[in-house]
Amino acid sequence: MQTDIARLLLLYTGGTIGMMPSERGYTPVSGYLERQLEAMPQFHDKTMPRLTTPPSRFGKRIRYDVLEYAHPIDSAYMDVQDWVQIAHLIEQHYDAYDAFVILHGTDTMAYTASALSFMLEDLAKTVILTGSQIPLSQSSNDAIENLLGAMTLAGHYEIPEVCLFFRGHLYRGNRTQKVDAAGLQAFDSGNLPPLATTGTHIQVDWDLIRSVPRKPFRVQTITNRDVAAVRIFPGIRADALANFLKPPIQGLVLETYGSGNFPANRLDLMEVLRLATERGVVIVNCTQCHKGMVNSDYAAGSALYDVGVISGSDMTPEATLTKLAYLLSQDLPTDEIKQQMQRSLRGERSEPQNQTRFSFRERAFLDSVARTISSIASSDDKVHLERTLYPVLLCAASEIGDLEGIQRMLDDGADINARDYNGRTPLHVAAAAGQAHTVQLLLQHGASPLVADRSGRTPIDEAHLHQHPDVIALFK
Repeated sequence: MQTDIARLLLLYTGGTIGMMPSERGYTPVSGYLERQLEAMPQFHDKTMPRLTTPPSRFGKRIRYDVLEYAHPIDSAYMDVQDWVQIAHLIEQHYDAYDAFVILHGTDTMAYTASALSFMLEDLAKTVILTGSQIPLSQSSNDAIENLLGAMTLAGHYEIPEVCLFFRGHLYRGNRTQKVDAAGLQAFDSGNLPPLATTGTHIQVDWDLIRSVPRKPFRVQTITNRDVAAVRIFPGIRADALANFLKPPIQGLVLETYGSGNFPANRLDLMEVLRLATERGVVIVNCTQCHKGMVNSDYAAGSALYDVGVISGSDMTPEATLTKLAYLLSQDLPTDEIKQQMQRSLRGERSEPQNQTRFSFRERAFLDSVARTISSIASSDDKVHLERTLYPVLLCAASEIGDLEGIQRMLDDGADINARDYNGRTPLHVAAAAGQAHTVQLLLQHGASPLVADRSGRTPIDEAHLHQHPDVIALFK
């Protein structure tokens, strides 16, 4: 496979993006989308094989195939079997493509993104869902921007997650919610910043991106439909809540007020919840708010845990519902389901506040590890540690401008052009971060400004991309 061409599968399930006007309003039309893309210069270079994009600023093309549902559907008609079908299509074509873009209606896109994030286990390739609020058939639309942005990110970056791209923002799919029924900024991720943003330049927040898994990719389908969601409101009747919890329901998303508060003074409601949890129903407390998380600081919320309800932390209701269905589909003991609901499986919930995220970007940590490696007597173990850790440590030190740490590692024999897991050298990182003094030091030690990373970018490209004139001057 040529390194300057990414192979991408564009899966069209339906939705507004491929619709055309009809007597009954907009409706999906089979074959229309592919014909339109082939006629647009942004999506097809006529000098190249069919459905090949023009080269990007990084000199990379995307060659894609369109796989369309036999009968494209409005996303309001999406069901569990559609989630499973999409998962199996990705599984079927997983080895043939570098990345996947799924075109989907906006109404249930957050549910599908959440469900896929759980079903696609040990995903090592980029999967992005997108769509539009205005059909491609209209002269003024948001379809071109959304599709082109999703394809560009999928074709140029290795982001091993199920994502959702809309209006210049790439979100973790299981953190999204539709927040606007008509506006073009239709989606948001209230409790997690975007993984990437597009515009004049593309900015990827690599600290947020999940690591590439070591295990082989597999699909674990959702087969259990016995889940529900109920929104608590003032005056809700106990018998109405009890009806939601009747068999065969096995899991319930309880959408409560604020930070997880519930009318705990309503003993009839509390009794309904207690009886349900005692017979094995997994009830998860989620906030009705778009931002924030549930906690037990208020008595109105902590009382729920006394009757067996568990915390959903800052998960969205969409992620909580699909995660429950995913876990219940595996015939796990109830206690294990509760345990897994309260920890992050695919980045769908934040880690507990007392667990700080491990970071290579702390100067004291970098110094400590580099000194430890340097102090080891010459041996095979030292060589292995150097080859494994020095590329990452050098890149981290280059990002924060730790000249002393860089010099110490170089004096100990670190390779100035060693690559990290994204194929980037320390010079790539320093150039992107605008660390001019670091760039100068690395160049003096023989760092190459022409080495391309996994996205095909050189350190010189990074300096131009991030608009650091002082660094560009050094390269010149």
